[in-house]
Amino acid sequence: MSKPQEPEGYASPAMLERRKRILAQARALVSEKGIEGWSLAELAARADVSRQTFYYAFGGKEDVIAAAILDYFEEYERVIPYRAAPGSIDRLIERIVAIGHRNLTIRNYVAALITIYYGRSPELWRTMHDVSSRPHQATIDALAAAGQLQPWVDPAALAEMMVGQTILIANAWLQGRIADDAMIDRMALAVLTELAGSAREETRARTETTIRRITAGGAEAYIASI
Repeated sequence: MSKPQEPEGYASPAMLERRKRILAQARALVSEKGIEGWSLAELAARADVSRQTFYYAFGGKEDVIAAAILDYFEEYERVIPYRAAPGSIDRLIERIVAIGHRNLTIRNYVAALITIYYGRSPELWRTMHDVSSRPHQATIDALAAAGQLQPWVDPAALAEMMVGQTILIANAWLQGRIADDAMIDRMALAVLTELAGSAREETRARTETTIRRITAGGAEAYIASI
């Protein structure tokens, strides 16, 4: 007698594959049409899934967009060839360089993410902010643990300001006010300037030295030297 087939659960290979396909198509639609220019019916058709399967896996449109953003950030994070220690300033610069190169190849998707950041959905803003602020928060937490932040600094507020600087620069780049070959350096320098103004003497001096080196030779050359 053959073994009865078990019901397919959320974590089954088939469901995970469908989930991956839905998220990939959601990112493609966001890149092609922005946030508002497509429907769940269009997404379900492109991902070749039923509406029932879609709602079972995600729920609503904001849920799938949030999941697609989170999935993409985590997937890309796993392949960044970090050399610097977690929580270090150099690790933060490594990530800015890697993400900057990625952004140069996905201009429309970055434009959609900027729309989310300045949009009216608290859920999507929170997802965008959380994934963007993680590396900043790791560096800030390490500095706080070492007693290297000024006593008036709110770590969460500092992380938000650092993310805000990168968003402003990305927006200026999208508008053509910052050239492709200057965007990564501008992001690194903006984040480091926020950090230098919030750090105590030892870290501030080290950060200022890093700023001078990036200003002189660029963030990629700096990363290559560490």
